Amino acid sequence: MYQKLIVFVQALAAVGILVIAVITLMGQSTSELRTEMQEEFRSFRTEMRSFRAEMQEEFKAVRAEMQSLRVEMQEEFKAVRAEMREEFKAVRADIHDLNKRLGRVEGEVRALKQGPD
Repeated sequence: MYQKLIVFVQALAAVGILVIAVITLMGQSTSELRTEMQEEFRSFRTEMRSFRAEMQEEFKAVRAEMQSLRVEMQEEFKAVRAEMREEFKAVRADIHDLNKRLGRVEGEVRALKQGPD
């Protein structure tokens, strides 16, 4: 009877040792996986930071270019506006001269109509 108990205890100890070995092996494999995942996450994070920095630099460059284009366009619009004002003044002066001439012609036409009658 003691022999059966001793055999049972030995079998139980062997099964326990196997269970502990499996748990230890599983713990090592998960720790390796965890370490690998952490390294990949760090590398991904580094890549994302560098990508973000590149995008920020590109945005700054585009923004500076857009700002310079805006300034150029404003200067061009100012020049066009000044040119249009000068043209408007010239057209206005021409119209004023034409109105004076037309007034003289109308006056002469009235005088001609009233004179011979």
